[in-house]
Amino acid sequence: MVFKISDCKILKTVIKQNSEIIDYGVRMVGAPLEWCETMGEGIKVGIVDTGIDANHIDLKNRIGDYVNFSSGKSDDITDENGHGTHVAGIVCAEKNGVGVVGVAPKADLYIAKAFDKDGKTTYHAIEKSLNWMISKRVDVINMSFSSDISTREYKNLISKIHANGISMICAAGNEGLAGDNTIGYPANFRETIAVTAVDIHRKITDFSSMGGQAEIAAAGKNIYSTYPNNGYATLSGTSMATPIITGAAAILHGKCLLRYGRKLTPTELRLLLNIYTDKLGEKGRDKRYGYGLFSFGRFENTDYVYSDPASAVSSLNVSAGGGDRFKCAYDLMMKMQ
Repeated sequence: MVFKISDCKILKTVIKQNSEIIDYGVRMVGAPLEWCETMGEGIKVGIVDTGIDANHIDLKNRIGDYVNFSSGKSDDITDENGHGTHVAGIVCAEKNGVGVVGVAPKADLYIAKAFDKDGKTTYHAIEKSLNWMISKRVDVINMSFSSDISTREYKNLISKIHANGISMICAAGNEGLAGDNTIGYPANFRETIAVTAVDIHRKITDFSSMGGQAEIAAAGKNIYSTYPNNGYATLSGTSMATPIITGAAAILHGKCLLRYGRKLTPTELRLLLNIYTDKLGEKGRDKRYGYGLFSFGRFENTDYVYSDPASAVSSLNVSAGGGDRFKCAYDLMMKMQ
């Protein structure tokens, strides 16, 4: 079996970004509302992808550990494709005054390079990568890849990850033009969280896969993030929406750790993610948006570039603030169990 990362559209690349930018996708999810309490400190985020630019100014301090299963050089995680570096930046690019800022800028990355420069891999490499994540005791894994391949072996592997208390956030796929039931695997497995992509107007993109397994939506069109050679790029795809939710998961884990002295189970994380959504589409679970667009809260000014998280919150007109919303959502979740 041969797997490929979800096709994504590269719109623009930038060699250098001196000023610090918080992309609209990070703002749409309301991440800056949470940064006064946590930026994801102490949370381990696994990324199975094409590697990472380990020397990137926005990423080099966020890497906890890494391995390469795409070739014979286990310590070579060089990203010759760009996809993995872009995804990593969306999750947790550092807030350091330059470049971009990710959703959870102090989370720790655990990088498994499973895909080669052409974005291809084998099931064997994916299996090794996911088992490595178990050994590293990561809290959440980002899987920005999708295919129509499902086997009993694959399903059992996903079930094993879930049984080990690890949440899996997966790209729905970019087959939206092919119909309304096009979500691929691993997003289509019941243990995973399938992410669809919307644009800046909170509308489903034409490329986003849809279907009954769609669970949650995030921005995935024209997303600006890190790129190899210390650069930056604008890409589109459900691959870009997925790490926004992964970063949000790191924030939720961080909040639970601070307030309750523990991290969330996959079931608890799923419930919290769904409770935090702003409903879009049909009543109940929509084929395009799932339970809705995830958000910690909303800003009225969508073009503001933050220099300090505390001043950002005080200087904007904020609705549905993160702190009280988390307590209400957590209490509701506990009653539902």
